[in-house]
Amino acid sequence: MPTNAARRAVIAAALAVPGLVRAQDAFPSRAIRLVMPFGPGGVSDTLARIIAEQARPHFGQTVALDPKPGSNGVIAAEAVARAPKDGYTVGYMAYGTMVAVPAMGTPTPYSMADFQLLTAILRAGQVLAVARNHPARSVAELVALSKDRPIAYGSVGHGGVGHILMELLSGETGGRFENAVYRGEPPIVQDMIGGAIPAFIGSLMPVLQQHLAGEVRILALTTPARLAAIPDVPTFRDLGLDALTFQYCHGLAVPAGTPRPIVDRLHAGFSAAIQTDAVRSRMTPDMTTDVTSPEVFTANIARETAAMAAIIRARGVTAG
Repeated sequence: MPTNAARRAVIAAALAVPGLVRAQDAFPSRAIRLVMPFGPGGVSDTLARIIAEQARPHFGQTVALDPKPGSNGVIAAEAVARAPKDGYTVGYMAYGTMVAVPAMGTPTPYSMADFQLLTAILRAGQVLAVARNHPARSVAELVALSKDRPIAYGSVGHGGVGHILMELLSGETGGRFENAVYRGEPPIVQDMIGGAIPAFIGSLMPVLQQHLAGEVRILALTTPARLAAIPDVPTFRDLGLDALTFQYCHGLAVPAGTPRPIVDRLHAGFSAAIQTDAVRSRMTPDMTTDVTSPEVFTANIARETAAMAAIIRARGVTAG
């Protein structure tokens, strides 16, 4: 015969399961926190705020942004990884957090196994640009000049996407380039305009208006196709450098172990929000929406991390 303690355990288990189901069915019953790795004011912050607004009708609850910038996204990612597995903490995940840092093998207080990915949000490219007074008028000319003397370029971080792309360009062409590390992209562009540094690799928006005004020259894009905003600028694919075709992604995640019904509910609400005209209209010319299932998103990130790790090993790239 079961002991009284055993009977109480069975009864407690039987009562707990329906309660859990009811809690998941009622999700969300309060505000959802969207943890941001960026401070206020940037393009990603703006998009996240619009996504939050558009998601509210789908959840019937507020989605509140919680900025935790710093340490290249580590602070925000750790906050998500350590949060309760109840769906009320969602992380806005940058490419560096998901791919570049794991590919580099940089020690962090979390791993990607600590996250359940929900969906990608967007894909966007990078640009290679030079100062107005630089003699190179094309990537081929830039490479040729670099073989006589290494050309410095500004990027955000050793081991970052820009650094890795320039190492790849060097490997493909024999060009010689030196990475000058900055804390952000706007200072690089200002130094390029001022003549302190000849080249830049990074996001489109910091240089788009300057390119159109003739202050800098964008030489090539990593996007698969040319952009309507700058149709005369070739892609690396146009130049026969298909290896430099690249788009980074941003996405959403919750702590690993979050119940699947909650994951599905979050995925449905945020996916619908991302695909609204309100969100699409605020994306920059190089951005496209990229809504995926959790499984596809997870597989994509794993594949991209392995590919980037292979480049890092081949080129001997280090984070230091």
